[in-house]
Amino acid sequence: MKMELSAKTAKAFVKAVENLTEICLIVFDEDGVRTRIVNGEHTALLDVRIPKDSAEVFEYGEQNAVEIGVLIADIKDMTKSLVVKDTLTIEYNVGDPTWLILEANGVNKRVRCKNASLIKRHKVPPTDHKWSANLPWKQVKAFLTSCAKASSFEVLVNADKISLNSKTDDESLTLDLDANEIELHLQGESLITHITPAHFMSLMSTTSAKTVFSVKGSVASVVETEWAESGLKLRGWIAPRT
Repeated sequence: MKMELSAKTAKAFVKAVENLTEICLIVFDEDGVRTRIVNGEHTALLDVRIPKDSAEVFEYGEQNAVEIGVLIADIKDMTKSLVVKDTLTIEYNVGDPTWLILEANGVNKRVRCKNASLIKRHKVPPTDHKWSANLPWKQVKAFLTSCAKASSFEVLVNADKISLNSKTDDESLTLDLDANEIELHLQGESLITHITPAHFMSLMSTTSAKTVFSVKGSVASVVETEWAESGLKLRGWIAPRT
């Protein structure tokens, strides 16, 4: 199996994973590469996919999906020197499952794979969405950065807007997003959920300022996000703070 990635996609993949965990289970199949990871508090779950169409080269000849345990720092080390036109090649031989082969700028690196059977598989949490919207990350990030030290912030969903609110003894912050501008869909009355800012930020680490991401939720329930970035397709789930 072989996948060659642009520098941009390789770096984005590493950044998405390393913000949540050190070791991940990479799955190769006929559609590309994917991994699903959680943060240390088990409050944020992220599904990261590299579709085969996002790869410069993709070769896969197995009948079933292949799971590989990887220390993400081993891949990161090979991406540090990559510039715009460089690529990172990842190869794996099912007949010799001990090693993952990485190549960039003529440098070949063999890294020992982790025992895939010891890495926990994470299931997508059940959801019951009552509202959905498309939010501008630039504005949401500005709000989250400003309230980063708060233990939680409030997501208040009304028919005419979504309000993000944070309040401490020393300050209060509000971001109002107009329903029409964010394509808000709401079932029933107004809804409230509370989320930890740091967990949201770690989940969305690869997101660029121009990105608009979809978000869905309900009353005090898991919030689901989805977006595309640098050749990646990402879905995230954030547990509410109770």
